[in-house]
Amino acid sequence: MKKLITYLVLAAVLVSATVAFAQGALPGSGWWSGEQIQNVGSSDANVTVTAYDKSSSTTYNATTTIASGAAFTFTPNNFTGMPDGFQGSAVASADQPIKAIVNITNRQSGSLGVGGGKAAAQYQGIGHEMVDTTLYFPLAKGDHYGKTTTFYIQNAGSSAATATATFVMRNGDTHTYTTPSIGPNQMVAFSVFDATSFNPSTNDGKVGNLMVTSTQPLAGTVVEHFTTEAVATIAQGTRGFTLADFDTKAYAPVIKNSRFNRFTGIQVQNVSSGNINITVKYAGTAGSCAGNSYTDTATAVVPGASYTFIQLPGHTNLPSNCTASATIEATDNIVAIVNEAYVSTYVSAGHSQRAVTSSAISAGSATTKISIPLFKDDRFSKRTGLQIQNIGSAQASNIVATFVCSGGSSFTAISKPQTVNAGAAVLFYHPSTQGSLFTSGNPFASANVNCSVTVTSDQPIVAIANESVTPGASFEQDNNNYEGFNLAP
Repeated sequence: MKKLITYLVLAAVLVSATVAFAQGALPGSGWWSGEQIQNVGSSDANVTVTAYDKSSSTTYNATTTIASGAAFTFTPNNFTGMPDGFQGSAVASADQPIKAIVNITNRQSGSLGVGGGKAAAQYQGIGHEMVDTTLYFPLAKGDHYGKTTTFYIQNAGSSAATATATFVMRNGDTHTYTTPSIGPNQMVAFSVFDATSFNPSTNDGKVGNLMVTSTQPLAGTVVEHFTTEAVATIAQGTRGFTLADFDTKAYAPVIKNSRFNRFTGIQVQNVSSGNINITVKYAGTAGSCAGNSYTDTATAVVPGASYTFIQLPGHTNLPSNCTASATIEATDNIVAIVNEAYVSTYVSAGHSQRAVTSSAISAGSATTKISIPLFKDDRFSKRTGLQIQNIGSAQASNIVATFVCSGGSSFTAISKPQTVNAGAAVLFYHPSTQGSLFTSGNPFASANVNCSVTVTSDQPIVAIANESVTPGASFEQDNNNYEGFNLAP
């Protein structure tokens, strides 16, 4: 069977319902996960997911068959015998190529979650070609303005091994943590609070980046959250980077400056051996900046350090009320992530914070075909915005998205070819109101569907899928997002 190494947090209910700074504890209780697996092959896929307990040799299995182009969601209820309190990792295997995303949340759904839970995060499952003995995370926090990052590292090798985490903070402090031995396919969780000598006196000592090394190949993800909450309200997740992600250019399909009260920050890590200069080129896609170009720069960023570009008035040349896509260029290798959240004035006015994190996508990984395992059009009051960026050197005139949907109804919808300028993006959002985008009528008219999506183009493309609660819904939940998977055409 073909194998996809997929790091998962499969916690139905965490063992501890209390807040802790050590041992990788997320705040509160009720955390659980769903794993959306898409068959990107040409025939039906027989899929097995094996979950590995983090503290014992016990495993739990779930199986299904997925049609070509379609997807299936595994929840804790699909794993025979999995107990409440399970925490661990997983490996998904199939006889066809597959891609997967993971959604972790504490939102109540039947027997899962906790009352009042609002937190949610999504991140990519990590394929065997995406693991390495060194992982890079551009952003690490230890109660920085009330936020902490928790890291989950899976041993993707064949032998047990420890891993060493090195945190480099903005003020120059360095902190290290060596994990216990991690068995094959198992995982360990930690934060900077587990590292030696972490006792910062300033905020610059509470934020930095992380490198994790081992003698065995690793897969890893990070979840950012409020340091202390009785019931968690936000979570932000993305995967760790490897040497395969290094490039002098990366792309961010969704950037915002005060657009519908939301803004972004781009965290760029210098993974080269010398000082670098960084240029961020924005292509306006909506709002006051539509059709226009802007630039921000940073100079002499030292090796191993991270630099943050903030898209807010007074911090950027990008104007307010703007949605854009970004091209991040440097004079040597970088990796980067994007954080998006509500502006502080909107939160202080009584609104709940909703935040997301995504990885900027390296130029070397871009192709003309993308897999999107999960897209929602008002399915249980959730909807997805799919932003597709043309990163080619010429205008794209044939971007086509194929949606394979089920739920309130089952259908396949194919979009009309979309024309997008070089560096710019096109958005699929709430397609039940976008009938003009599709080749025949409006197949989304009834909404209430989960879809998997395959996108093709005549120019290289990258994509981000952002999920949010339908406006006017009777409940609140954090936003979540993930990066599309670039496939060989």
